[in-house]
Amino acid sequence: MVPLEYSRQLDEMAKIQARNMAYFHKMAHVLPESGTPTLADRARHVGYSFGRLAENVAHDYPSAQSVVQGWMTSKGHRANILNSDVVETGIAIARSSSGGLYYCQVFGRRLSSL
Repeated sequence: MVPLEYSRQLDEMAKIQARNMAYFHKMAHVLPESGTPTLADRARHVGYSFGRLAENVAHDYPSAQSVVQGWMTSKGHRANILNSDVVETGIAIARSSSGGLYYCQVFGRRLSSL
């Protein structure tokens, strides 16, 4: 398996979602109350022309290491991490006003690379 490459745009997408989840105190892939409610909306917002996208989100894990362990024990999250159809990633953590941690990792492949 080839390691994922860092993408500034995917990192920005992850930051947007982590911050929105923290702001709204809600862990979800879709946040209708935000300005960029879906993963595709966030991709368009940052100018990421995608062929493939996936996203993992989490809430209230005590550390980045523990959230990755949690994702790796979840069939769907693990599939996103190990998906050979994606080649780039970005990740973010945001803290809510009540102190809760919200995590987001975005995976992608540019349309031009398909």
